[in-house]
Amino acid sequence: MFTNVQEAMDWVMAQRKKHTFNEFKQYMAMKGNPQYKLKCIHVAGTNGKGSTTNYLRSILQCAGYKVGSFTSPHLMTHLDRIRVNNQNIDADYFLKIVNDNYQQWQEYELSMFEIDMYISVCYFITQKVDFAVYEVGLGGRLDNTNVINPLVCVITNIEMDHMQILGNTIAEIAAEKAGIIKDNVDVLTFERKEEALNVFKGSCQEHHSQLFQTEPVKKYTIANGQLHYNYRHHQITLNTVAPYQILNSSLAIDTIMYLKAKNIIKVNEEQLLTGLLTTWAGRFEIIHQNPLVILDGAHNENGIDALCRCIDDLKQEVVIVFSALKDKNYHSMLQKLLSKGEVIVTQFENKRMSSAVDLAAGFPNIEIIADYKEALQYALSKNKTLIVTGSLYFISLVRFYFINE
Repeated sequence: MFTNVQEAMDWVMAQRKKHTFNEFKQYMAMKGNPQYKLKCIHVAGTNGKGSTTNYLRSILQCAGYKVGSFTSPHLMTHLDRIRVNNQNIDADYFLKIVNDNYQQWQEYELSMFEIDMYISVCYFITQKVDFAVYEVGLGGRLDNTNVINPLVCVITNIEMDHMQILGNTIAEIAAEKAGIIKDNVDVLTFERKEEALNVFKGSCQEHHSQLFQTEPVKKYTIANGQLHYNYRHHQITLNTVAPYQILNSSLAIDTIMYLKAKNIIKVNEEQLLTGLLTTWAGRFEIIHQNPLVILDGAHNENGIDALCRCIDDLKQEVVIVFSALKDKNYHSMLQKLLSKGEVIVTQFENKRMSSAVDLAAGFPNIEIIADYKEALQYALSKNKTLIVTGSLYFISLVRFYFINE
């Protein structure tokens, strides 16, 4: 029995048992498959899942719907993984459901992600949400979120990431992501690589589904901290200066228009445009002014490429603080970052963390400061724009540090 929510969260986060996906499916079936009561949108992909999920949540909320969202990892507290109308799951509810179920979860040896998934379903049903937007945690085919039966599947893109789990080619990784595709459930994507699209097309054919692609956007402008572009017949403004959000927001627009065309939702132009003004924490997020501090969870090569383009658009001298997990191709990521400015590597407490010394191996021009708080203070003393990037777990710690300093 847990006496407060922190104890309950700590216990949940400590549950690391690895199951097969089928075992979790069996658990949900034993519970009566409550997830089938929800109207869901399923979002997979290598990069942009969280942002796309947030744009969808925001637009639907602006259209008057009550919306659940499930994302990972958390950025401030474990509770922010499960939200209704962008508000964290109620702490008292979380404590009660853990106390009511933890003995059974121990018996079935559920992992943290399985527990979170089950709690989200129960909470969304209790809150009577109109829609639930689920972000895939890893891959798709064997991800815990894949127990849902969605209205539509959304796949952002396919890049080389988590290769030790998902495969060593674009096609292999695409097949894992395409594992969320269900019979007669259509798919939307902004992916352009033929190797990935061929996998999507094959899976859609097998499941009697249609594949839809976003239109490319070639022109945009940045002014007064906002990004402007035209998409189809819409004149879009985003509350960001990160051009990579064009891909995520246009995918959200097409998904909303798809649901509208199917008479699943009602949304007008004003609601759409207002919804797109939302921001997503940790994605080229300005967290401090004078000096300017920007957080960006670019945790793979594709993410770093997008971040580098954003740095180019800034046209400012930058100092970069970087930390990463050891399963990432951080050598290549650091090479790209070094072309943009001074780089400091650091580390944080996580079983999967790479040490600062390992990160800097082979780079004599990179500074090593193991204590990330010291690294941040040293970087701030440079009086340049500070970019903090790498693992989203690291970004979470840094965000907490700046907000609570």
